[in-house]
Amino acid sequence: MARKKIGIPLVIIGVILFFITLFFFLPIDGLYILSLFIMFLSVVLVGVGAAFARGADRSLDVPRDECYYCQGTGKIKTGEEMGICPRCGGTGLARPDD
Repeated sequence: MARKKIGIPLVIIGVILFFITLFFFLPIDGLYILSLFIMFLSVVLVGVGAAFARGADRSLDVPRDECYYCQGTGKIKTGEEMGICPRCGGTGLARPDD
């Protein structure tokens, strides 16, 4: 939950930093490479902040215990009848490589 709260401020900081660097530091000859590096970092801030705000990083932290294909039941519907899930073999548990 704490990551979701800092997501939007990271996006805002990244956008502001990008435009400040673009309009004020990039035209200065001696700061050209530094300003490009800062612009890259600000784009990374925007991406990470957006991922935090949307909750895209939650799936990276919590491993799933049940099979995603059959939702842990071990059976899937094949036409009119129920069959064994081909992903987990009917156990309902996620494979180690999932």
